[in-house]
Amino acid sequence: MKDFPPTSYCPFLVSKMFRKLQNWFMPKKKKHSAEFTQTVQLLHMLEVTQEDEIACGEVHELLDQFTEMQMRGENVNELMPLVKRHLDMCPECFEEYEALLAALEFEETL
Repeated sequence: MKDFPPTSYCPFLVSKMFRKLQNWFMPKKKKHSAEFTQTVQLLHMLEVTQEDEIACGEVHELLDQFTEMQMRGENVNELMPLVKRHLDMCPECFEEYEALLAALEFEETL
């Protein structure tokens, strides 16, 4: 058996582990509790976690720039990919983004 350094990251192994845990936790045709659903969501977030991510605080600092760039029609996927990825993964930050976008769109109509 190979020894891997504790900092090594293997998306394939994480994905495989996630599928096994998901199959174990999620038998077919069984109703699930809210705690169970949260556990599955957490496992999914662990599966798609990457080494180059930013935290909610950093996203909040960049959210105004990101939203203004989006409003101007700039390609935010290329210009701010970490912010875009975080918004795709974090419902709380995405809600903040949507609120800011709505406010800016409303401001344009005045």
